Amino acid sequence: MKKKIVFIIPPIEEKLWTFSNDLQYLGAAGLAALLLREGHEVSVIDCAVDCRSVSELKKRLLSLKPDIAAVPAIYGTLGNSYKIARAVKESSGGLVVFGGLPATFSAERVLAECPQADICVINEGEISMTALAAGTPPAEITGLAFRQDGKFFSTGPGARVENLDDLPLPARHLFPAEKYHGISLYTATKQRSTNLETKRGCPFSCEFCLQAPKEGGKYRLRSPAKVIEEMIQIRRDFPFIARIMIVDNDFLSPYAHGMEIIDGILKNDLHKQFEFMIATRVQSFLKGGDELIAKFDAANIRLVYFGMESVNKKNRDRLQKIKEEYDPPALFERMRAKGVHSVGSYIFGFENEDESDMLETVDASLRDSPSMVKYNILTPYPGTKFYDQYAAKGKLRPGVPLWHYDNSHQTMDHPVDCRKFFRSAYRRFYFRPDLLTRIEWSTAFSRRKGVFLMTFAHHLVIRELLGFARDTYRFIKFNIFKSEDFTG
Repeated sequence: MKKKIVFIIPPIEEKLWTFSNDLQYLGAAGLAALLLREGHEVSVIDCAVDCRSVSELKKRLLSLKPDIAAVPAIYGTLGNSYKIARAVKESSGGLVVFGGLPATFSAERVLAECPQADICVINEGEISMTALAAGTPPAEITGLAFRQDGKFFSTGPGARVENLDDLPLPARHLFPAEKYHGISLYTATKQRSTNLETKRGCPFSCEFCLQAPKEGGKYRLRSPAKVIEEMIQIRRDFPFIARIMIVDNDFLSPYAHGMEIIDGILKNDLHKQFEFMIATRVQSFLKGGDELIAKFDAANIRLVYFGMESVNKKNRDRLQKIKEEYDPPALFERMRAKGVHSVGSYIFGFENEDESDMLETVDASLRDSPSMVKYNILTPYPGTKFYDQYAAKGKLRPGVPLWHYDNSHQTMDHPVDCRKFFRSAYRRFYFRPDLLTRIEWSTAFSRRKGVFLMTFAHHLVIRELLGFARDTYRFIKFNIFKSEDFTG
């Protein structure tokens, strides 16, 4: 029997400081395409951009009357995911299925905190969700967690799709594609955006990361031909989309795979349609030298996200991300000369750090001077080696809600007030005299904006000024008027 399935996307609760955008939830789009292929009736409600209140969501659910409400969640959305589950039960009574990292690594806690959630999908959802939608009893499906006789029950880790090319292309047409925006690095104007994956899995197994625990310790690669086919489909079906964010942790691993995709972008003139953003390791990027920078420029890859992590003496060798011979300041400057910009992501708040060590990492970010910076408070996510270590030592703060596991809240005991240090680090970076003197202020009145002007203005206007107004509004709405609406 075919099912009526709705994917409901929760808003991110903390976007300003976690460097998150409202983007199409790629996992849901892929699952939706697979379920459509199986003959089910599938729809999407994106509460981040298209359904901004719980009352509006209830109205839509009353109209849809879904058999299954699938709620993809990340830790930073989980509070809103709980509100969605309540709305489903109060309006239509459908089966509520959670997916994502909290469902995989915190399933027992999620089901205890949210009685309206019926099932958590463990690991990737394609195989288990297909079986669930087909009517297979949950106890007979691997990769599910649920309550049985009032107690928590799990069928173990779910199976992963080995050949990613067997999956249909994501069902972007179900989403309000015109409402997802990024910012052009040329004009500072909004660009309609989407995202795309070229692989799953990660062999690096960083102690603080959930990529390998969730997706496996080896790469499963989509063929470059399939990736290019998807880009061509986006160009054909969504001609207004001008920006693609490739969500791989390391686009250039394996190196030949990433380069073949870039060659496909150039061969099919996709660089004339799209501006690209990718993430990679500095070590991977340096394999190509200045020739790679030129190739990124030619392919219109305008933003590269680097995980710099902790670069003080105590943690540099342990994390094996940045070596002294890499010379990031020179690399980032050579990239900027070609119009290829960098985001440097730094972590502080490790157990072995005091404030001087944390300042050493911030000082390194000032010297590196990437085009943009992202600071992170070390967050020991459930499922990581760090979580097990800190839990065993009694270092985790009691009572911290799961949606504060987002790299911008302090979740463990530390002699430094990491939240306060986190905000002061951003101010040190964006308000330092060295940066202010490098801003091309005259570009404020030209079509093409200077990158330092854009990032400075974004921090000042969005994070500092609008962030203050947002926090004040939230305090009044949720603390004084006790609103049950979405946070975000």
